[in-house]
Amino acid sequence: MRKRPMCLACLGFMLVLVLLQIAGVPLGTPFSDPKYENKAQQGRKVWIAGTIETYEKKSSNNGYVLRGEGSKGKIYLLAKRGDLPVGAAVRVYGTVKKPESPRNPGMFDEKTYYEGKGCAFYVISEREEVVDAGRWNLGEALRLERERCCAVLKEMMPEEEAGVLSAMLLGERSELTEETYLAYQQSGLLHLISVSGMHLMLLGMALRRLLMALHLPKTPASLAAAAGMVLYGMFTGSGTATVRAVVMFAVRMGAVAVGRTYDSLSALSLAAILMLAENPSYLEQSGFWLSFGAVTAISGVYPVLAGEKAERKRRGEKTGLEKLAAKGKEAAMVYLSLQLVMIPLQAWYFYEIPLFAFLPNLFAGAVMTAVLLTGAAGLLAGLASVKAGSVVLLPTRFLLTLLRQMTAAVAQIPGNVWICGQPEKWQMAGYGIILTGLLVILYVRKRKREMNPDGAKRKGAQARKRERMLFGITMFFACVLLFYRPRETFSITALDVGQGDSLVVESGRFVMLNDGGSSSASAVGEKRILPYLKQRGIAALDAVVVTHPDADHTNGILELLELIREQKTALRIRHLFLPVWMKGSEKENPFILAAQKAGIMVEYLKKGDEIRAGELTVSVLHPGAGEDYTGEENAGSVVLQLSCGACRALLTGDLEGSGEEEVLGAAERCQILKVAHHGSRNSTSEAFLNRIQPQISLISCAWPGRYGHPHRELLERLRACKSHIYGTPVDGAVTVQLKRDRLAVHGYWSDVEFPVS
Repeated sequence: MRKRPMCLACLGFMLVLVLLQIAGVPLGTPFSDPKYENKAQQGRKVWIAGTIETYEKKSSNNGYVLRGEGSKGKIYLLAKRGDLPVGAAVRVYGTVKKPESPRNPGMFDEKTYYEGKGCAFYVISEREEVVDAGRWNLGEALRLERERCCAVLKEMMPEEEAGVLSAMLLGERSELTEETYLAYQQSGLLHLISVSGMHLMLLGMALRRLLMALHLPKTPASLAAAAGMVLYGMFTGSGTATVRAVVMFAVRMGAVAVGRTYDSLSALSLAAILMLAENPSYLEQSGFWLSFGAVTAISGVYPVLAGEKAERKRRGEKTGLEKLAAKGKEAAMVYLSLQLVMIPLQAWYFYEIPLFAFLPNLFAGAVMTAVLLTGAAGLLAGLASVKAGSVVLLPTRFLLTLLRQMTAAVAQIPGNVWICGQPEKWQMAGYGIILTGLLVILYVRKRKREMNPDGAKRKGAQARKRERMLFGITMFFACVLLFYRPRETFSITALDVGQGDSLVVESGRFVMLNDGGSSSASAVGEKRILPYLKQRGIAALDAVVVTHPDADHTNGILELLELIREQKTALRIRHLFLPVWMKGSEKENPFILAAQKAGIMVEYLKKGDEIRAGELTVSVLHPGAGEDYTGEENAGSVVLQLSCGACRALLTGDLEGSGEEEVLGAAERCQILKVAHHGSRNSTSEAFLNRIQPQISLISCAWPGRYGHPHRELLERLRACKSHIYGTPVDGAVTVQLKRDRLAVHGYWSDVEFPVS
């Protein structure tokens, strides 16, 4: 086996970093200025002075990395103003905040995102003042030129195609429309709308050939091309994939210049070492693993799976049809190699996998060289003359239009996206060990055949066929291991949605969402509820129950219905349940309209109704059968009693007052209580608690919040009945699981088991 000391050094370096992280060593943690700690906790407004280091345009605002004046730390500035110069000294007034870790499984990790930019705090700016614009700055010059290029592309092309080309050539994703981004994501083409290794290699080699065509010797042309791509990387914003690609291209050109061979895996390892040495927090970022995983697949996995590629090339194909078949086989092998590495990474970071990505990827691979080269030529021409650039860009427009139509068609295929859930760490490790072991075996056998061609010829194609069959069967079981998701006997998860309610109930294949809304968190359906469902591998909700129409219980549900209607998610909802007293009222209309547009059946719940699913029975204890209810909406909340074996749980919505009195006679003793009305003093009376005697009490609210939930009086009543209290402000998402004859409670800071009695 050929020795690759750089690869071994990279693996060793990464292993050391991982072990240090496990040991609790704060690697890559940004400097946290103490003077902002208290202010961030209180959400106070401050004046901050510093120098702008970098800028990135976002869809709704502008982001700047600000080096604090007289400070070792950096602060991320979110501002509406987009003309602050890089290198300028500024004073900013706004609210300082500290990024938070996710409060629910699957939720966006704000802390890791800002740490990747070297920032321990961020400021939502209200006022900015430029104190000193500073001297000429390369970063600012490149930024202005990038904005100029984006503007020129908009003049020469339709909005959608201009946005895609801006992302491909300039690294400017803010110009993409939401529909375009989603279509590329659902078609497995998201890697195309960024400046990746393929883009940079094509442009870099084109630049080298151009310089050599101008009679520049090979060595200076190679070094100039490497320098040009370093500048191009800075020009496009120096994203993770771009930095990796720049390092690898520079190594390749350096090898050409000094007459040495180029090894892509060694170059990849060097890029990893340099990037992790500069910022170890890359290990926690999806972009790092996806970028390096893709190159590892092409440079490491594909050469092993390709088998006798070199022999085929020497032999050559005689006919055009044979050549086409060989190219198709090679493309399929490259795609297989990529999927073997990328599928577990996609499952880990995105919890879903596009199932019909082969055709759009095959088409994109065939046309991407033409798109990038004609796009770059058209952009350069457009900087001189918009009319000339528009003519040069005609082939690019045509190909991008075809690609857009193909991605849109693939995204519309039913079942195109499979919500697979996030594997456990042991599943990822097991899959990786199996894949690596198989590749080592195949590589060793391939080397033996190369060293003993006569023996390999005698064994013939049958032996290689058996190898491929063994590989396929083993990888099938590796995928089964990776995607195995055990079914819950019974579990309830109270999601942290801020000031609101959202509970997910699982029992076997049955999944129910009980409420879903918030008055303190924005886009709660898209950013908190849906990510959790995807992370759990939940592709369908059998029942969605609205206990009452308050926004802090329902706005997330309406978001989910809208996402389903617009086909922006693969999640399905089978039944939407409303309290019977909402039937025919104005409060019902938004749910009826949204459900009809999404093709979802609406039903009504009243006392005495039941839903049965395997061992689980969902009994409706409230409201009564009348549709002419005129009392308080909170008092009319749907109350559900869940029974699974010896375990019972009571879900109470915002039940209080007369509604609680009505339920009191029907409620039974239970182990789990979802405390009503976010822990309000006006709910969950002493008489009610004496009746049900809960062992575990779940409270969903925001802290600190405008209502002061949970109230002290309510907490005292719960403690008096010796109930164990779990609240989303303290524990984040709280899950109660039934494990044989015990209940296990899992929160961010708790892991307790209770006997079921």
